[in-house]
Amino acid sequence: MKRLLLSLLIGLLLAQSALAGDRRKSLDEAVSEARDRYNGRVLSAETRRRDGREQHNIRILTNDGRVKRLHIDADSGRPERRGR
Repeated sequence: MKRLLLSLLIGLLLAQSALAGDRRKSLDEAVSEARDRYNGRVLSAETRRRDGREQHNIRILTNDGRVKRLHIDADSGRPERRGR
């Protein structure tokens, strides 16, 4: 009985985290998604630590000639807004 309850609890926790959509994103995944979204050529991509967290920094040259700079939180996979 304890095993069944433990299995159910683990299953619920895994389902909850999958539904939340927040999961660690690798630099390769972030680059691939950025390339698809902005339909351009990746100029640079690197992972850096900022304020104790890992952040993927990606620069893309779009087809219309603009450079797009993206900052993706590696832990959540979400884009970060930066004041400029």
